[in-house]
Amino acid sequence: MSIPATNGGHQDTRTAIITLLYESGPLTRQDIAARLSLSLPTVTAHLRALEAEGTLMRAGVRASTGGRPAVTWQPDTRRHAAIGVTIRSTEIVCLTVDLTGAVIDERHVTIAARTDPIFYQRVAHAVAEAAQAATRRGLRLLGVGLAPPAHINTSSSLDYAQIGAHCATLTGLPVTDTERYCAYALAECWARQRPDDLVCLFLGNHVGSAAVRAGRPHTAAVEHMCLDPAGPRCECGARGCLNAYCSTACLAEDGESLAGFFSVLEQGETHHRARMRAWCDSMAHAVANIRAVLPTDVVVCGPIAEYLDDDEIARLDPAGRLPAGGTAGGTRADTPRVLRGVGEPYQDAHGAALAIVGRHLETLRG
Repeated sequence: MSIPATNGGHQDTRTAIITLLYESGPLTRQDIAARLSLSLPTVTAHLRALEAEGTLMRAGVRASTGGRPAVTWQPDTRRHAAIGVTIRSTEIVCLTVDLTGAVIDERHVTIAARTDPIFYQRVAHAVAEAAQAATRRGLRLLGVGLAPPAHINTSSSLDYAQIGAHCATLTGLPVTDTERYCAYALAECWARQRPDDLVCLFLGNHVGSAAVRAGRPHTAAVEHMCLDPAGPRCECGARGCLNAYCSTACLAEDGESLAGFFSVLEQGETHHRARMRAWCDSMAHAVANIRAVLPTDVVVCGPIAEYLDDDEIARLDPAGRLPAGGTAGGTRADTPRVLRGVGEPYQDAHGAALAIVGRHLETLRG
């Protein structure tokens, strides 16, 4: 990233200083002045202002070469944070996330989700309590991130617009929606040092998907790609969708739990092995189709992915890709891979907060 010009006023100069410190690590005011062609008094004034607002902090001192040790400066990732919220069938979860992407507070409220204003107000109160706790710790909150699902039954769906309005009223913070699978994908990006591109597949009772392109998440519909026009009917009404072949119901049958399926599978039961082979073949087919359009890593996450072993992950890759960094048989180390997701229990809430954190960092860096 190029350093912005510093001749456009105070804001341009501060953006240049912030960008330099994010890219170069801790520097002294003399270093900053030399690299940006600024005077020491100008740098000192901006550093003090940025420290006061919680954007920069003193990192320590550099070893003395004869005079007073020089203070170094770096971005202050401790003073700002965002709250990410996910609503499950029996609980509300609020995660407070700092500028490094780390979760620094986690709060749960056990309550059955329902579509009425009283429940929406209860969500807002849970968020307000998380915000108050963050404020007591001296944090400056950037906003609240919600993680609504993209594909929901409109007859029983929560009204996230009302929930967001209640949260904004009680906290005084901006509220941002990040579609649930996009939030999962964002969390995967941060866990992998924010790659520019990947496709994230959520494998559970339903298959969901998101694609990250140039660092931006987009809701996808990979789950409704057609694997076989004559295949079983999907809930969308079409036949042969990936969702009809690779949801939890395709593995665990007749009331069997997912844990129960994989437990019996480990014992080598014939029918379970056959279902697992068919499931892996369908997923490999889908990965091949994705790669025909986007030559990028495919990350599998969600309940099913947490049970897959390394051999099963390898079977999902039709080209037999190697783990990151490996080479053999002429395969390039940067060849797209199939990867297991990070497996966070509340990854959607984390990703919803990261969406706010990421935008804040982009603004700081100009």
